[in-house]
Amino acid sequence: MNRRSCLTAAALTVLLTAGPALAADGKYDMDGPQEGGEPGPGLSALETLALYVLVPGLILLVIGGLAWLQGGRSGPRYRPARGWDATPVWFAGPPNPTEAVASVGADEAALAGRGGASGSW
Repeated sequence: MNRRSCLTAAALTVLLTAGPALAADGKYDMDGPQEGGEPGPGLSALETLALYVLVPGLILLVIGGLAWLQGGRSGPRYRPARGWDATPVWFAGPPNPTEAVASVGADEAALAGRGGASGSW
């Protein structure tokens, strides 16, 4: 994009966004309603309740309903009284854990028990 088209795009953006705000129709100024200008009717009590209570409540119900529907699609859960019945997973371990454990010699197994927070390797 060359310099002229960038400047043209910037000028058009400013004019298109600021133009309606600068257009005075006699009733409103940049500082708000002028003296004698009619701001329009206010909200009734029912409209106020609908706008500030019902609409947010409906939004919360929709979001909560969607979260509740997604909760039923989860996998098995841990229940303390029942024990764990899912397949064990070894993260970042060897591809075949059974073979890796069987291939460890007695001297390597003794060394594996040392160390820890005390630092006695």
